[in-house]
Amino acid sequence: MPDEREIGRRVKEGIIGTIRGTGEITEAAVGTLSSAVQRTVKEVGSAGGSAADLAVGAVKGTIGAVGDVVGLSALTAANTVSTTANAASSAASSVGNAAKAAVIGAVRGSSEAGVDTLQAIGSTSRAAVSEASELGADITAAAVGAVEGAIEIAKDTSVSAEDAASAAATGAVKAAGEIGEAAGSRVKAAVEGTIQGVKVVVKSTVS
Repeated sequence: MPDEREIGRRVKEGIIGTIRGTGEITEAAVGTLSSAVQRTVKEVGSAGGSAADLAVGAVKGTIGAVGDVVGLSALTAANTVSTTANAASSAASSVGNAAKAAVIGAVRGSSEAGVDTLQAIGSTSRAAVSEASELGADITAAAVGAVEGAIEIAKDTSVSAEDAASAAATGAVKAAGEIGEAAGSRVKAAVEGTIQGVKVVVKSTVS
């Protein structure tokens, strides 16, 4: 029976070739990647396994693929202040777009299997921040990207954009809080407020 690790591996292998050519994930690539994630969740889910767990695994696989590609790019960059700053900005943008694509695709795929939309948004956003931290990537970029993905996915569901954004922000802050108090505060500051015209409120993360 497929599990979280298996789908993470499949997603990673499926998209890494798509993004390796450019060395970054642009906003234009979000739709392509989210469709690939959704398709893989659906395909692997049909073989059995928890759709909710598969969605989390898919998000981790997507962020992991970005980590590999960004790592490859960094090795080829000239070691100067300006290129280091540019590389950091590009990496953060890639992580944010990857998180957005992963949440959109994973939530769509798991929702088709009957998983509650808000539950899926919360768990996948949490996974995006957790995996970004594991890779040493920008967790605030991952958190904001996850919220943007949640807002996008809300358009296809009966869930409001505000509720979707809140679920994503809450999941992201919870993951960051598990990293440390400072990380939790930093992510909360990044996601609370207005994102893409939607007011985002972080709910209590006490379990």
